[in-house]
Amino acid sequence: MIGSLGSKAKAECNQNKAIITKRIQPTRGLMTMVVEIDDSMKAEVIEMFQNLDGDVKIHLFVRDHDCLYCNDTTALVTQIAELSDKVEIVTHKEDTTTMDALGVKHHPAIVLHGKGEYKVRFYGIPSGHEFGSLVGGIVDVSTGMPALPPDVVEDIKAIGKPIHIRVFTTPQCPYCPGMVRLAHQAAILNPLIEADMVEALEFQDLTTKYEVFGVPKSIFNETISVEGLTPPELFVEKLYEAIDK
Repeated sequence: MIGSLGSKAKAECNQNKAIITKRIQPTRGLMTMVVEIDDSMKAEVIEMFQNLDGDVKIHLFVRDHDCLYCNDTTALVTQIAELSDKVEIVTHKEDTTTMDALGVKHHPAIVLHGKGEYKVRFYGIPSGHEFGSLVGGIVDVSTGMPALPPDVVEDIKAIGKPIHIRVFTTPQCPYCPGMVRLAHQAAILNPLIEADMVEALEFQDLTTKYEVFGVPKSIFNETISVEGLTPPELFVEKLYEAIDK
């Protein structure tokens, strides 16, 4: 399934960026939002975090300029980290050295480390449906053992060449989290794989560059693309197509 990136979706972007409740307020000519996770959602996240095996570091990359959603992303991950003593935030502000070390190219960005220092990244605030991708990703990196079919796991681990996956999403896309989870799980299983969630409406330059007209759209090594949510087996096929190019 593919969601449209038409004018209506673009117009609804700010309205869909709150997780549970939101208020859009003008501030110095810009639009800002207040992100709040309500009590019922907190209870669900706490229950999911019972599955955390090891400690998790949320590397948060923000800056004070040219970053409309940096403050809101900070507020979101702060609320999440408060729900488990196994989750820690490490904030990097204008830290180009760590950006280079972790392969971060944009702001705001989140990188998740757990059992390993995985290349699991989120560009843009993971709000709306992508909130589930963030919470699920935290659980996955804490265990280092994503829940995928054994044959899929073995095929991903067997890849011997670097692959960079970009999954373009929007907050209102119900099919995007499944593709983001697949990409991030691949990056957990194989250190040669790096995987980025890219919020398409925040990063219009990348959306234009990769000709994203619907979401999810996934790009593998700049050469292979797929639209929509794929089953794990087809996802693995695309990984192998990418390294054969």
